[in-house]
Amino acid sequence: MKFQSSFSLLLILIFSACNNQQNISVGKMQGMYVLDKFEKLDTETGVWSADPNRIGWSGYILYDGLGHMGVHLLPGGYLDFNAGKSLDSLSTEELKAVAKMYQSNFVYFADYSIKDSVIQHKRLSTTNPKDRGTTLSRHVEFRGDTLILTPKEKISGLQLRLRWIKLK
Repeated sequence: MKFQSSFSLLLILIFSACNNQQNISVGKMQGMYVLDKFEKLDTETGVWSADPNRIGWSGYILYDGLGHMGVHLLPGGYLDFNAGKSLDSLSTEELKAVAKMYQSNFVYFADYSIKDSVIQHKRLSTTNPKDRGTTLSRHVEFRGDTLILTPKEKISGLQLRLRWIKLK
């Protein structure tokens, strides 16, 4: 009797755990999404909140549904940046500002695959040549029309996630 109760409880736990996981396929990712916000995890409370260092960032991510994707992230102020000046007319400090702004512009194209709720982006082309051919892993979650991607690695020492809203 005790064995049957324990076995029944185990089955209930297994089925409820399975129901909580989202079945995500390559095709489910298909679409274009606009960046809603970056969030950071407070490791003490377990609460996600907007990352104040990335307020004003914008961007898009596109999944073709066939295993190919592209992403473009822009820091706040990027679209207003005056890039029309001749490089020859810029001071050293102005050149450094230009280089820093362009370096913060984040773009890559990749092949992607999904297993369970983890997506892998194998980068084919990127704005940083040393990143070509590398693979990024992200936990994937959908909440309605919101795609939440949580990098497996820490970024600038923080656990971040990006919230994307699907465009209609």
